[in-house]
Amino acid sequence: MATDIRPIRDDELDRAHFLIAYSFSGDRTEEGRQNLRHVEEMGGVPLGLYEDGQMVACLRILPLAMLVNGVSIPLGGVSAVASLPEHRRKGYVGQLLRHALAVMREQGQPLSALYTPHPSLYRRYGWMVASTSIVYKFNPKEIHPYISARPAGNAYRATEEDWPTLAEIHRRFTARRNGYLDRSERWWKEAIFRRLYDDKRRLNDVAVWADDHGEPRGYLAYHTARERRADGAPVDKLAVHDFAALDGAAYLGLLRYLFSHDLAEEISWQGPIDEPLLLAVDDSIRLKGELWDGFMLRIVDIEKAVAARPPAAGAPQGAFTVHIADAATSWNQGAWRVECSGGRLAARRVDGTAGISTDAATFAVMYNGFLKPSEAVRAGLAEASDPQATALADRILASDYRPYPADFF
Repeated sequence: MATDIRPIRDDELDRAHFLIAYSFSGDRTEEGRQNLRHVEEMGGVPLGLYEDGQMVACLRILPLAMLVNGVSIPLGGVSAVASLPEHRRKGYVGQLLRHALAVMREQGQPLSALYTPHPSLYRRYGWMVASTSIVYKFNPKEIHPYISARPAGNAYRATEEDWPTLAEIHRRFTARRNGYLDRSERWWKEAIFRRLYDDKRRLNDVAVWADDHGEPRGYLAYHTARERRADGAPVDKLAVHDFAALDGAAYLGLLRYLFSHDLAEEISWQGPIDEPLLLAVDDSIRLKGELWDGFMLRIVDIEKAVAARPPAAGAPQGAFTVHIADAATSWNQGAWRVECSGGRLAARRVDGTAGISTDAATFAVMYNGFLKPSEAVRAGLAEASDPQATALADRILASDYRPYPADFF
């Protein structure tokens, strides 16, 4: 059987939709495709793997950018990875992923990320879980803000035409944060004000908090839904998708606004691990939290990725060497000298032994501050022949905030 990988032609997109919808239990009809055409229109490279001329597996590379320590870095968002069941266990997805890495490198995307319920598969090809979130669930009738005073200001409802207001708050909020996408106008309208993969294109609700001078200082994106209990009784639920507050008044104001939805029996709030919600309410035991894996990250091009990443605030000048094992990309395989100088990072190939040795997947989580190099060594995910190199790498690659998967794609 002859196989080939190439970009999917426009006249083959119906076939790609069938593969994706079949794999993810979606609507395989033409109507189903039309309802999700906005995802196709967001651009990117759809790749297909063909067996004897017939497409049997596919994926899409979305043109995105991710914030690492607040700096926007081009990123290939891998999505819609699908293979028909009769063609699985042939290594086709692995072939697609290797090919996609070369395409992303050619496109100048030094990073790649994806979401998956199967992390072990993608880890074999250099992606690693590089972010987590916490989902709190609670009944708004059972808790209140710990600070009872009403802050000066007000909440008002926003529409998608207000996206520049939210974008400015987001820009300031993420100034040193990690893992958020650098959101375009289309992303705001398709993935924040709406639910990206909802074939009914339902809107989210968005509220903005303005201080007593009328300056927007925070926002909250959420949606409500009515569900049925096992006994058939209706239950109203509210889900928070995105939350940003630039100061305490905005945080408290949006919290009070959220808790005013007390007809909901349950509110779910997905936020960063360092989200202060647990301490901002009067009865924290009423909040039930659950950890969730977020995006997996992959370094596509080490030289360009390191040069694009800012060092930690206050990082010392100096250099460490790291040997990276990378079976999927020959251009990353080998020893690299990572140097911090003049507030910038650079990486170049070197010969000889390295102070740290690890694989591409583990280096990805060192890179974005999800795992300290010293903790990687302690967990057996890396080896250190030079403890000073590990200590220096900890300081250079530190992040002010844990990487947070704010934007699902």
